[in-house]
Amino acid sequence: MMNDMMPTIEEALTPDIEAQLEHERGERECEERERADAWAAIEATHGPLHGPLGWWYSAYDGMAWKD
Repeated sequence: MMNDMMPTIEEALTPDIEAQLEHERGERECEERERADAWAAIEATHGPLHGPLGWWYSAYDGMAWKD
């Protein structure tokens, strides 16, 4: 019943809100590109890494866990 009274996203979305959402999406995409570029530069300097904790994981490469 309550959903019948609530406006849908399309009804509540104003041009101002839409512009703000688009701006925030653009900022997120820019930050993601910058992060990827920084990671690529680090890997170019230090070689391929496994992830943010690559130094830790690399110590365990090839090790089998013992029961």
